[in-house]
Amino acid sequence: MIQLLFTVLAAEVAVAATLLFKTPLRKLAVLALDRLKRGRGPVMVRTVAATVLVVLASSLHSMAQIRGRAEGELDGAGVVGLTPTDQDTPCFLH
Repeated sequence: MIQLLFTVLAAEVAVAATLLFKTPLRKLAVLALDRLKRGRGPVMVRTVAATVLVVLASSLHSMAQIRGRAEGELDGAGVVGLTPTDQDTPCFLH
């Protein structure tokens, strides 16, 4: 999921850089964005909302897993097995 996020961010940076400088690509980028946006405002809003929801759900799931490991819930033997990374991660679910 992180790779997808970085790919989208890189594409946004490329479009922003194209729009920032006066080059022949700028007019082409404006025309392309105009065609993409035409009549699709609600679709864009839903796409962004779904992306934010998936990232939030993934973060909450990871925090729940770390909390479960800290309390020994995920291990059948009840052994607490936190890694150093888990110990340094703040858990906001307490």
